[in-house]
Amino acid sequence: MLPQPEWYTWYGWNDRIFLVVNHLSDTPTLSAAMEMVSWVAQPAYFPVWMALLVVIFRLRPLTLPFAVVWDFAVGELAVWLIVVALKSGLAYPRPVIALGSLSVHVVGRPEYWHSFPSGHAAMAFLLVGSLLLGKASKILWIPAAVYAVLVAWSRMAVGAHFPADVLGGALIGMFSAALAALLQRLTAPTGHSQDREGQR
Repeated sequence: MLPQPEWYTWYGWNDRIFLVVNHLSDTPTLSAAMEMVSWVAQPAYFPVWMALLVVIFRLRPLTLPFAVVWDFAVGELAVWLIVVALKSGLAYPRPVIALGSLSVHVVGRPEYWHSFPSGHAAMAFLLVGSLLLGKASKILWIPAAVYAVLVAWSRMAVGAHFPADVLGGALIGMFSAALAALLQRLTAPTGHSQDREGQR
């Protein structure tokens, strides 16, 4: 196993923080709760989250503007491309390989490789970024932010990711939301011009 760079290991703190979080969650109740949070945040469930946003937009457009739907849809493409590229290129070991099965509390099916970055955290924070940049109501983005933090914690709690993995995923999710919001602004100049003309 090749040595990992300090930006990833945090001079040993990546392992230490992981073990604290992982062992704090080593109770039947917390393990079950964290497994559920982690399960709901699977990247494979993107279509479900997308459908939920569309429904809310149709029912309450003032609470959830169309910009949120756009940012989440386009941002997910960016998330997928970045996460797949990094996972394939780096192929870092998961905690159970890096630290040993006796040191790590694993909940559910164990995973062994492609630890960086966390796809779960990326999608969760993409949702937060989309809600924030799309100017959704606080009724939506505040619970989403709490949910995203729980997802990040849960990925360490179930033994699937290190702190650097979930932090990397979070940054990728937020970056992708910002990129989608920028693309939306760049591709909609005509609409703004028409709005200004209509106000004259």
